[in-house]
Amino acid sequence: MIVRVEPGEFSKLVNRANDPLIVLAEGGLFRKNYQYLMSYKGIAFFTKSSDPLPLAGGAELVTAGRIWVPGG
Repeated sequence: MIVRVEPGEFSKLVNRANDPLIVLAEGGLFRKNYQYLMSYKGIAFFTKSSDPLPLAGGAELVTAGRIWVPGG
């Protein structure tokens, strides 16, 4: 299951997680966007933002070429 959330909610989850692993991909054809995916308590959370999100200092970041989300 992948849950799509607003960027602000995603940031709250990142701040609650201990040593979060976050996958980041840049997308967009005409306007750049930033896509984020992470797991929290066994559920995958996804968000898309027009600006980079501030990430917690302990977050581990993995850059991907693309994130594909079903129905998205």
